[in-house]
Amino acid sequence: MTKKVNMDDIAKKLNISKNTVSLALRNMPGISSQTSKLIFDAAKELGYEYKKSLKTSSAKETDSKNICLILSKSIRNMIGFYSYIQMGIEEEAKRNSLNTILYYYDENDENFETPLCIRDGIVSGIITLGHVTRNNLNKIIGYKIPLVAIDEYYDNLNLDYVLTDNLCGGYVATEYLIKHGHRKIGFAGDIHQASSFYDRYYGFLKAMSDHSLHVNSPYTLIDKGLQKFLNKDIAPVVNELKSLPELPTAFFCCNDPEALALYKAFNIMGLRVPDDVSIIGFDNIDSAKNVSPELTTMHVEKELTGIKAVRRLVEKMQDKTGVSQKILIPTTLVERQSVIVCD
Repeated sequence: MTKKVNMDDIAKKLNISKNTVSLALRNMPGISSQTSKLIFDAAKELGYEYKKSLKTSSAKETDSKNICLILSKSIRNMIGFYSYIQMGIEEEAKRNSLNTILYYYDENDENFETPLCIRDGIVSGIITLGHVTRNNLNKIIGYKIPLVAIDEYYDNLNLDYVLTDNLCGGYVATEYLIKHGHRKIGFAGDIHQASSFYDRYYGFLKAMSDHSLHVNSPYTLIDKGLQKFLNKDIAPVVNELKSLPELPTAFFCCNDPEALALYKAFNIMGLRVPDDVSIIGFDNIDSAKNVSPELTTMHVEKELTGIKAVRRLVEKMQDKTGVSQKILIPTTLVERQSVIVCD
């Protein structure tokens, strides 16, 4: 019997990720036209058939249900992280006979407009992905439709959340540096930008405290957000690092883009990773292994996060009176070459 061709086969043939293949076949943004053409050509050559999940126009409305996925335009093109979660959401929704309606909003627009599909009552559930302000989230909650929030939480909003276990992950990452002999350890990342960064920072503080190590404030760049300069002029990052009284022997970064910004800055400064400064990141995005040396990082189960969110949403849709849950997905350490033993 001939083996059925799937997206993994296309990905292996082109030496790209399954996620990239999925995005291209679904005509999602963030994939270059050249890459998209290669994927479609390979799919045709291998005999792959992409089946759309949409019902025919003759299908009854009661034959399917809709859920709304709300995410900001800024994260739409973040292929290395949120797109994997989105893929997990859409695939698990499809397995549950749910159509996913995507709603992208502009986070810079102060006048958040609730999606029409929610206002018109044509969705049975809602998932928010990434940062949504408290006020905007309250607007959505007001419609009393089952809701699950991913990768962002508010302590005073009793909702269902699916989150990475960021505090434990931050602890493990920091302890990994400590076990490699590092004592002067810095933290890089704007902890006010996302609840996940805040929790990773507290994991860092807890590990330092448990090992009786002093947290040196000049090393803790907790309000800078260096990653925003990664694809721009890196000079501000270089200036920030040069302004430190001295450099730590290692940095724990709030995520991989923050770590890659340090890579770029250190290269300009003539410093080597990890010989001069060790670095560990968080998230394990695709770019983490496309740099030299490859970045040691904490792996986040991105697709599983999306899958868990849909499963929890289905439970909420079936029992709207159930107790809210905060589901934490563990992280795992990925050892590469960006950390060395400190003498």
